[in-house]
Amino acid sequence: MKTCLVIGMLLISAFSFAQKKVKNPAASISAADVILANYTDSLYKLSDYYNNDWKYKGKDILTNPYYYRLFVQPTFYFNPIKRQMDIGWHSSDSISVVPYELSDMSDKILDANTAIDRFFSDVYINEPQYIVTSQSVLDKNEGLRTDLKHEAEHKVELASRVTTPKPVQVFEPIQVVGYRPNFWTFKQTYGLQLMEYYFSDNWYQGGSNYNSILMTANIQANYNNKSKLAFNNQLSIQLGLQTVKADSIHPWHSTTDQLRMINQLSVRAAKNWSYTATLTSTTRMTPQYPNNSNVATADFFSQFESVLSIGMAWSLAKKKFSTTINMAPLSYDWKYVGRERLRKRYGVYPNHHSREYIGSNVTINYTWKLLNELTWGARMYYFTDYHRVQWEWENTFTFTINKYLNTKLYLYPRFDDTMFDDNGNHTLQFKQWLSLGFNISL
Repeated sequence: MKTCLVIGMLLISAFSFAQKKVKNPAASISAADVILANYTDSLYKLSDYYNNDWKYKGKDILTNPYYYRLFVQPTFYFNPIKRQMDIGWHSSDSISVVPYELSDMSDKILDANTAIDRFFSDVYINEPQYIVTSQSVLDKNEGLRTDLKHEAEHKVELASRVTTPKPVQVFEPIQVVGYRPNFWTFKQTYGLQLMEYYFSDNWYQGGSNYNSILMTANIQANYNNKSKLAFNNQLSIQLGLQTVKADSIHPWHSTTDQLRMINQLSVRAAKNWSYTATLTSTTRMTPQYPNNSNVATADFFSQFESVLSIGMAWSLAKKKFSTTINMAPLSYDWKYVGRERLRKRYGVYPNHHSREYIGSNVTINYTWKLLNELTWGARMYYFTDYHRVQWEWENTFTFTINKYLNTKLYLYPRFDDTMFDDNGNHTLQFKQWLSLGFNISL
């Protein structure tokens, strides 16, 4: 890009053209128009170059502080005359290209100054009538500074130049909509485990073919206002069915059957302590029959047990271990048996369907992540009316294979001295199952 478009040559030629035509007023006006048009066009081209193509490279012609002299009113400067009067100055000190042409000089600031001084020298000699002011006037008005020996850096804090706008008053009505927080959370987990056993007729140890299925569900609806009050509700369902080849009456036998509802209201007392009121209700869903018999040994509401406990709970939650210990010094245990012939089996007096116990209980629930893939969840329950004891310990070991597939080992020892075996003795009861199946959480 050629900078300044041979400003010096353009001005001299224009001035000469105007002087030759000065005798004709009409031509003088036309020459001025030509000068103005050419000069304005030069400025436009230089401005376009500066705004679109020019980039600061540390030194170039557009950063020359003396370059402004070509664009202000014609002024008599001392430096051009000083150069002319200097004995050691020669015309070769000027630029080596076309006189007054300021092109291709991005790194020749001194040559540019020399060319500008040469241009003003010619104007002073040939066209002095166009000079309207002098450097003395500028110095008197502090127009030029001569005390700067080095390039000055201009640092402008734009924030100090900006006036903070006044806030705009809004007169339109603002509609505020408030949303009440939802303190309820819901969670659902469903599981399905399948198993098949097959023995050939000539299997050396013998055996019975059977298929089994285990369905589990855990539904929770919990309320917590993040302050003091919490209300937790949990419905737990386990139903296992198995085909029995030796039973010709019932195609399926229930291996696991449990329906349990736990409702707990708690009020925070301290950091890890809460006052609690807990209601635990348990029964089964389907009848249980021995092989080839229609006499049930268990059924829906035979038995049914509901325990209301009032006390305090201590809870702890860590990264891999969490537990809640509920201690209830006041506990009310109500047992109900619907089938008459099962009353004695479940410790209910003759001619009664229910029996009450008042005592105390302790319930411990914990979850322990033994490995990234292995989790141990347990519930331990102890009740006593200071005459009898009921103890249960449910353990579920879950080995997670992936998001939907897992293996579960269930161990459930239990003791209840209100129940008797066929010989009339109290014995430790035990149930266990191992399964592989699907698991879905919502």
